[in-house]
Amino acid sequence: MFCQKSLKPILEFCPMDVKLNQLISTVSANLGLRYRTVSDYYSYKSIKNTARVKNGILYVKVSDKLKDAPDDILEAMAYVLLSKIKGNRISPRYKRIYNDYIHSIIINDTSNLARGVHKPNGNYFDLENIFDKVNEKYLSNEIPKPSLRWSNRRAYRIFGRYDRSKNEIVISRLLDEHRTPFYVIEYIMYHEMLHIKYGFTYKKGRRRIHTSPFKKEEEKFPYYKESIEYLKKISGRERKFLS
Repeated sequence: MFCQKSLKPILEFCPMDVKLNQLISTVSANLGLRYRTVSDYYSYKSIKNTARVKNGILYVKVSDKLKDAPDDILEAMAYVLLSKIKGNRISPRYKRIYNDYIHSIIINDTSNLARGVHKPNGNYFDLENIFDKVNEKYLSNEIPKPSLRWSNRRAYRIFGRYDRSKNEIVISRLLDEHRTPFYVIEYIMYHEMLHIKYGFTYKKGRRRIHTSPFKKEEEKFPYYKESIEYLKKISGRERKFLS
């Protein structure tokens, strides 16, 4: 991406998408960044965007999977990316707009399905079935279904996690066995679904995901204490096994 040292050759010979560069330049100016910009789409295995400053020029690489994205999505992406360069807190609004769009790309990516990336059915438990039951019993069917899968490895430290960038709930394959109480899988699913419901907040510049409303609703789960005790026993750790 880094071309000639002088400014003119850079603008002439660096790969650059004119429309994208205009958008990046506008957002950059709005954030108070005073750099010339060089922006283009690049092919990455995953959806990845990068920005860096060198010799007074802002170089931006955007995933080619966003090439057909609407302008408001690209604008949101630019604010998310360039706020990091500026050192500003990322606007929750822009982050939500961008993440929602990325979720839709991942969910509709047939190559993931062909590779078996999103397989909810295990040897003993079907995560899709569990999600539906938890959604109906405890959350009034208000949670949109994300991608669901078992972890590739038998993780002992983290039994469940919600990946917002992929809109995906992953549960440790360690629990996919006949000895695991059904309510434990339900509890982990419930916990991760609450992350979808509540998202996250910022307090004093720090991101918080286990907020007071989150914790209050989590503790309403009928087998909350039993589930925590069971997971403590098999992890051998204090409660740091859900994210």
